[in-house]
Amino acid sequence: MLKYQANSKTKRKSRTKRNELNEPVHSFRTLLNDLGTICLNTIEVIAVGQSAVFEKITELTDLQQKVMDLLRISPFCTHVNG
Repeated sequence: MLKYQANSKTKRKSRTKRNELNEPVHSFRTLLNDLGTICLNTIEVIAVGQSAVFEKITELTDLQQKVMDLLRISPFCTHVNG
């Protein structure tokens, strides 16, 4: 039976937990945990007796944006209540 031998690039990634662009290397689980930090915040502003309510998505990290771009998806969506 052949035994897999990791090459030097793979060994370096495993040792440093960084890829060749010096970005953190994630497992699927840790990548999902990272993406799970994206939040939709509801904000209410009250001024001069009036209020305005709006929603804001947390600012994406560079990695989160890269994942969104690679998947061709957006964290912004619309929904209908009812």
